[in-house]
Amino acid sequence: MHSDDSFRLDRRRLLKLAAAGSLALPGASLAGGALAATVPDKTFRITMVLGRGESDNEFGFKDYLARRGMKTEFTIRNTGGDMSKLPAIMEEIKDTKPDLIYSWGTPQTRALVGPYDGADPRQHITDIPVVFTFVAAPLDARIVPDLAKPGRNVTGTIHIAPIAVQINTILAYRPLKRIGVVYNPKERNSILTLEGLRAECGPRGLELIEEAVPLDGRGEPISAAVPDALARVAARGAEILYIGPDTFIAFHNRTVVAAEALRHRLPTFSVTELIVRTDKAMLALASSAYGIGRFTAFKAAQILLDGVSPSAIPVETLKRFSVIINMPTVRALEYYPPIGLLNFAEIIET
Repeated sequence: MHSDDSFRLDRRRLLKLAAAGSLALPGASLAGGALAATVPDKTFRITMVLGRGESDNEFGFKDYLARRGMKTEFTIRNTGGDMSKLPAIMEEIKDTKPDLIYSWGTPQTRALVGPYDGADPRQHITDIPVVFTFVAAPLDARIVPDLAKPGRNVTGTIHIAPIAVQINTILAYRPLKRIGVVYNPKERNSILTLEGLRAECGPRGLELIEEAVPLDGRGEPISAAVPDALARVAARGAEILYIGPDTFIAFHNRTVVAAEALRHRLPTFSVTELIVRTDKAMLALASSAYGIGRFTAFKAAQILLDGVSPSAIPVETLKRFSVIINMPTVRALEYYPPIGLLNFAEIIET
């Protein structure tokens, strides 16, 4: 597939794609780039800063390094989404000076390294290599100024398909006019995604039904308010619920989101796979979390083994995205996809 075309998949072409259940998009493969001929007899110390505990992403990261024969010592620090825990983690990192930092998610990565045009060595990590993952828009979040040449101590991987391709996938499943989204207004990543959705939906004649989750007195989103926000989206006539790369919605509250959407008979589309695999959301266009973890580790190995500066390692996404359909949810909603889409989608039967 030509790289220019992959960002403009229409319904007819999308339904014809039958390449092992995946859509090919521009990006690098794990085989790209030269691998170090030998692995030094050294134990590399890596601090992993997580936001929702270890998952397939981290398992893929660790597995890749192990298969490369690298000796590693991991320090796992998990905020659980509570950003107030991050300053103490950063102080520990500055004291222990690991060889590399693995950072999950946009809010944590931005807090760790600061904006590329305003990082302060007194507040941010500027002298230790950082590889990030599950950051949807590193340019807009000002984590790096250029995907091809990050130009600082930071590189990483992008885990989601372009918004245009996401919308094409939704419309390939079923033509519609109204897309609903519930989001955390405190997450920069969510606001950027919302702006992208507005820009994409308007010219297509699609209505975007938006509901922000209310904030408490400390300015934090209220989990207990998520069901009501979903009910408002359904009442306003949304035909599908878009679940974006929003940590609060797609990870910390994913079980409630999927269950409430199903209760309101609202089909769901996700840009990540977990909520479809484990919580019965209906549809996803996603990269494998395990594969993304391995790709992130490939970049870590370039730094640790090959001596490449993260400033010169491109920020990339995987080449392939899978269409994933949860059939029990499809049957519960009686919202069946076209046969052409079923021919190459990955079907979940649990």
